[in-house]
Amino acid sequence: CNHCVNPGCVSACPSGAAYKREEDGIVLIDQDRCRNWRYCISSCPYKKVYYNWTSGKMEKCILCYPRIESGLPPVCFHSCVGKIRSFGVIFYDMDKIKEAALANDKDLVEAQRETILDPFDPKVVEAAKKENISDDWIDAAQRSPIYKLVKKWELALPLHPEFRTMPSLFYIPPLAPIVTSAGKDTPSDQDIFDMEKPEKGSLLELDELDKFRVPLKYLTSMFGAGNEEVVKTTLRRQLAIRHYQRSIRVDKKPNLKVLDQVGLSEEDAKEIVRALSLAFLNERFVVPTTKREKTNIDPYTERGFAGFDQANPWSAMKK
Repeated sequence: CNHCVNPGCVSACPSGAAYKREEDGIVLIDQDRCRNWRYCISSCPYKKVYYNWTSGKMEKCILCYPRIESGLPPVCFHSCVGKIRSFGVIFYDMDKIKEAALANDKDLVEAQRETILDPFDPKVVEAAKKENISDDWIDAAQRSPIYKLVKKWELALPLHPEFRTMPSLFYIPPLAPIVTSAGKDTPSDQDIFDMEKPEKGSLLELDELDKFRVPLKYLTSMFGAGNEEVVKTTLRRQLAIRHYQRSIRVDKKPNLKVLDQVGLSEEDAKEIVRALSLAFLNERFVVPTTKREKTNIDPYTERGFAGFDQANPWSAMKK
């Protein structure tokens, strides 16, 4: 589930069982209030909600919220063998959500990025403290890899932004299937990682992106809502980082020119390499713990209202 900022399942549920938690933005379905209307299935453009024929309730990904409350990442993130998933906190401006959702198709990606706030901005930090956001959550937002990948470096893109649900999970378009064919007109052509092609210029030119194995229009239909520029930006920057790393390993001299072409500094390049390939567990997953002392549900006052029916001596025995 993408746990959207503007979730369609929440708006479509007649019984109000689907809701978005204010403390962390996770979208859940209340199993007690659910009356299996199944409107959440038709309203979710990603089809992440399903009907449980055994319980007669709607179910979906809960983003392992008990683990998140304890400061642990979801299991699917934690168990990823390729270490390609990152998890963190981002601050966004609720007042800009409606404007971003009503933007033109080609402006949707940039509009969603505008809703994400800079956690290092003193005004943002001051506003967060006024909203009773604790210091450890502010620190987690500043160390979050998601803010850098989405807003600072503009590498990650939302999935199908044209649905206007503003998903909270972002994806980096694939580069591995692309570089296998880019820059090679014939099998005897030069190395695909060469920064320049004879009489044709750099591999980062726009005409070269159309020769990649994964069609650019297909990636644009998934991540750009018809705007090829946002997809070209992330692909060019990924290529530039690869060329930059190759120049260090092979030429023993960093090629800063290729970084200038895509608007990245050498510090940005080093941070991207660290975040995408060398980051430790605590760098990929920045999960602050939930402040239970600020909740209205006190386990002491709620004692006796929950438990197992089988443990009640006055209830009939169940198999």
